[in-house]
Amino acid sequence: MSEIHITEEGGFNLSRANALLAGIGGGAIYEAVGSALKRAAQSGRAKAGTFAAQNYNISAGSFKKHINVKYDETGIGGAVMSANITFRGSVIPLIEFSAKYSKNGGVTVSVKKGGGGNISKAFVANFGRHGVYERVAPGKGGLKHLYGPSAAHMMMNENVIMEMDKHISEVFNARIEHEISRILNGW
Repeated sequence: MSEIHITEEGGFNLSRANALLAGIGGGAIYEAVGSALKRAAQSGRAKAGTFAAQNYNISAGSFKKHINVKYDETGIGGAVMSANITFRGSVIPLIEFSAKYSKNGGVTVSVKKGGGGNISKAFVANFGRHGVYERVAPGKGGLKHLYGPSAAHMMMNENVIMEMDKHISEVFNARIEHEISRILNGW
């Protein structure tokens, strides 16, 4: 399980929002921050596969197929003050990570960009599930289905976290400006 927390104290500059919305009552600042946080979290959740695909040899679609994302909000009086994105999922079959037969025999797999190697006793087959298998014992039952990391483990990569933080910050800053304008103009 990997979690990314978005909070109003997360390095965002809210002093401008406080100054502009100070004269407006009714929790306008909480409404603006809540809406901006919610939109930033939704955008981060949607872009997670793209950020994982920049560091791992998996498509964004394959990443999303193997992940379970939970999104919760917490706040005061209905206003969102923090948003959590939780990534869960089982390990991903190694076939999803650019697996192909090598010239020397076996299967070449590259999980991370710029990495990879040969698994000499592995082969690609469809034994109820298409995947990369390795013979670990003689006979029919001596096969082991090989897996790569889970999507949650990919989301713990430092580069993925940095890209996610950067994206969420950009979306939050753009959305807080929009929310301030919306409240001040009475939209």
